[in-house]
Amino acid sequence: MAPSSVIRYADGDEEEWPIQADLLRAASARPRPSLQRPSYFFEGLRAQAFWPRESFPKVVALLEACASELSEEVQSLLEDALSSESGEEPPRTKRRRGIEGAEGRPDDRSSPWQPQGEGLHEGVWLKLELWARGGPLASGKAAPKTRAAVAACMSTGEAMAVPPGRAALSYMMCGAHVKPHCGPTNHRLRLHLPLLLPSPQMTGLTVAGEARAWDLHRCLIFDDSFEHEVQLPPLSREDALSDARVVLLLDLWHPDAGFLREQATQAVPEREKCSRKHAYTV
Repeated sequence: MAPSSVIRYADGDEEEWPIQADLLRAASARPRPSLQRPSYFFEGLRAQAFWPRESFPKVVALLEACASELSEEVQSLLEDALSSESGEEPPRTKRRRGIEGAEGRPDDRSSPWQPQGEGLHEGVWLKLELWARGGPLASGKAAPKTRAAVAACMSTGEAMAVPPGRAALSYMMCGAHVKPHCGPTNHRLRLHLPLLLPSPQMTGLTVAGEARAWDLHRCLIFDDSFEHEVQLPPLSREDALSDARVVLLLDLWHPDAGFLREQATQAVPEREKCSRKHAYTV
């Protein structure tokens, strides 16, 4: 069984990465560029803020082929959550509060939508986790078609099925702001597939000083080890669906990280516990 190391994230979560401890030590000590400051910086990997979709043909083709179907599932999921709310509030206010209220219930596990815990944002930002720790998560059963699409992507070899790879539905309402920050490592890339947007194109993402728009049902791939920020436009209709930005978030292997991918394929995942000796903090 290949060696692995426990990583502790800023929000207190822990995850076991299938990477040798000596490689992680070297990556954590290596100098970083000013705009690319991950906790672990592996050498020899091309550094560019955005990546062409053509670099990941299998995942892009798979996701974009079913994007409309996934959008319908996500919209239905949100509508069900909103319709479960009761009270005498006006419909628009009710529709907004039905989702936004989850921000104040970090320990409420009755909903598959959970608040982000990193303390990086203002406004409404929720997640429905689909894949982490090397496998599918129970919360993903709420969105079975999306969960199945993620599992299919994980079998392509382009998606990062092992830690720190993950997949989730990311919900933000207009007006949300995520402060500039860097992801934990440069050996993974991040894909966004926009499933719900207030309009067919939406601005708000900046990576390494370069702004890009989300296009509905079109994959956008970036390196989140670069400093990145999200600033969504102001609320327009104050409606939890009309003002929603929902993207499917999926992590990919950096094309130059073959040496780490090979090491990961030798590891036997242990998803339920972290049992290795070496622990590091992100």
